Amino acid sequence: MTVLALGLGSRGDVQPMAALVAALVREGVDARVVVCADLEPVAQSIGAPTVAIPVRAEDATELVRSTGGSRLFRTRLGQAHLLRRWVADIAPAVAGTVLAATQPGDTLLTGILTRELATALGQGRGCRVATMLFTGQVPTAHRDSHFAQEFFTPFAAYNRWGSRLSWRVATGLGASAGRIARDRLGIPPGIARDRLDAADRHPIILAASPLLVPRAPDWPTNLHQTGALVAEESADLPQTVRDFLAVGPRPVYVGFGSMGPILGDEAAELARAAARLAGLRVILPSSREVTRAEGDALEVGSVPHTALFRQLAGIVHHGGAGTTWAGLSSGIPSAAVPFGVDQPYHAARLHRLGVGPPPIPIQRLTPLGLASMLTQLTAGTYAARAAEVGRLARAERGIPTTIETLARLNLI
Repeated sequence: MTVLALGLGSRGDVQPMAALVAALVREGVDARVVVCADLEPVAQSIGAPTVAIPVRAEDATELVRSTGGSRLFRTRLGQAHLLRRWVADIAPAVAGTVLAATQPGDTLLTGILTRELATALGQGRGCRVATMLFTGQVPTAHRDSHFAQEFFTPFAAYNRWGSRLSWRVATGLGASAGRIARDRLGIPPGIARDRLDAADRHPIILAASPLLVPRAPDWPTNLHQTGALVAEESADLPQTVRDFLAVGPRPVYVGFGSMGPILGDEAAELARAAARLAGLRVILPSSREVTRAEGDALEVGSVPHTALFRQLAGIVHHGGAGTTWAGLSSGIPSAAVPFGVDQPYHAARLHRLGVGPPPIPIQRLTPLGLASMLTQLTAGTYAARAAEVGRLARAERGIPTTIETLARLNLI
């Protein structure tokens, strides 16, 4: 029996799946993570064996950067449309790769985008299936536990209906890959609602901290919240980074993660201008692996967030689940400039937790607004609460708890 973690999506989808697979391998489990070919090095650097889909995750970013895509990405419906379009384009490669890698009786840990594909393999090959989530997406009446909280009202029945509709839209995004798998496995198409209901009966692993995604009392009994899946990182920083940290006051970090390529060079220029206005030193992520210092700004390639964040005065990021967790666990004040999907939810949760000022949506971001956010982050107002939340976060055992849960459910 092999465990296949289906990590279709961006770096933020791949890293937690790869961290779990690497930990399973260390426990003696035959496990692999299925990823887009351009993200295979990310998974391998974490120590996870891989199966590469011959497509590029970068193509999704290019779709967003296109003329029509940039407009669509500003709304949730537009984001869902772009995701569905990208998944439909790559569905033959995704379905073919996963079908070739799967044997009867394997365990499939699937994200949202491959859920219908995994469900088809559960039916056609007897695979055991569990859905992996990294944020609050399951239907609920409770606003703080759902990523689309801006649509919630004081009316519980409406909230349940709306969040269930959101769940149906999300879990149907990978319908094209599921359809191909059913055709190849000789499974009748059936009714879409019945397929989605069947998938809902599989175990759901919510790999997110209850600090970030509070447990809702009306979540289904087959949902198991285990905590964030974080890879072990090196504690070593490049010498250039250590030198920059040593020669002046603690800097701030401003980065936009997997959303950075959408903004291009504009992101770094805006962050530099904001840091100058706030009178702060700044560290900026760069697509280049070369680390480069220029005055009070330092551009860095890939560096371990865990080691870096704890030495900063404040952290501003895009609100992705992984970076949000890294900021929380660092014990340093943090805030977010969200783009879309689950990022506005994580951004709002940071403020509600008291670790940073209110978020600024990317559509309204200006150098002056970002400078104000940086000033608030570093004024000392949020330091004590951020340190307290950081201690709580570091005490969690996301990967061990997830492995224990998978074992209890006979999935490994």
